[in-house]
Amino acid sequence: MVHRAKCTEHVFLKLDSIWGKEVVELKVRDIEVGNRIGESSKFRIYLGKMDDGHSVILKVAKTFEDGDVLAKESAKLYQMSLLADEIEQFEKKEGSTKTSYNWLFAKIETSFMEPTQDDRRINVLTMPDIDLSELTPLAKLHANVTIDARTSVWIMGRLFKLYGFFELIAAGGDSPIVRYPIFSPDDYLISPEKHRLVYYNFTDDIADVVAYDFVKSIATFMLGWIELEDDSHELEYYQLVKDFSEHGRDSFELAHKDLYDLVKKLWGISYYPFTYRERGTVAWKRKGSKNG
Repeated sequence: MVHRAKCTEHVFLKLDSIWGKEVVELKVRDIEVGNRIGESSKFRIYLGKMDDGHSVILKVAKTFEDGDVLAKESAKLYQMSLLADEIEQFEKKEGSTKTSYNWLFAKIETSFMEPTQDDRRINVLTMPDIDLSELTPLAKLHANVTIDARTSVWIMGRLFKLYGFFELIAAGGDSPIVRYPIFSPDDYLISPEKHRLVYYNFTDDIADVVAYDFVKSIATFMLGWIELEDDSHELEYYQLVKDFSEHGRDSFELAHKDLYDLVKKLWGISYYPFTYRERGTVAWKRKGSKNG
């Protein structure tokens, strides 16, 4: 079974302690199955550990027929990874700035139908360049803490960047991903210390709407999370987020540009530690350092 030490700060409990709902003793191929951390109508989600020690997430279809949902997710994540790799190779060739799209979503390690589980499909996911023990559910963190204005910048920036990547995929026309997944904080894991936001669930509904609707929904989510101080820079920044929530933008690229143009003017582009306070308290706390 997978066991890890609990974090001392209860608002930052990691995946096994914050989501663990049942403990099972099962091994599938070379993966030791740990705590169940969630489920949908068609699959259950478990923590797992490979024989080589690497942590993974397993999605296990509830029935043979439910495996179609996971098969589609596997194809989409694989296509996303291929495109991200192509972009990275092009950037290396051109000597341009790395976009690092692969850091924004889970990687499909393997997908298979397991004979010992009535041929139900299992997707095995890994998180690029970060261990699962360093991640916590975005929705849970949002429920437990508020954040200051500057902390919200990189989180909203990551979301605009990810959806901008979906725009690139949709523009290609020959990918299984032709519409955007509906924004839901339940589909993300976050590392406050490492400034990582990872999308890991491509089985939810998708919607055929224009980009500005998604910009509005992302900004509305952030408005419910930011707690302002009496600071003119924070107030100016908050007005931009409010404008995003009311008027959206025609593209995620434009939203991302507007965001960082203002941030550069107000504070400059530099590392800023995750600054938060537990809901119902007054003391600000910080997590993380520039060196991670």
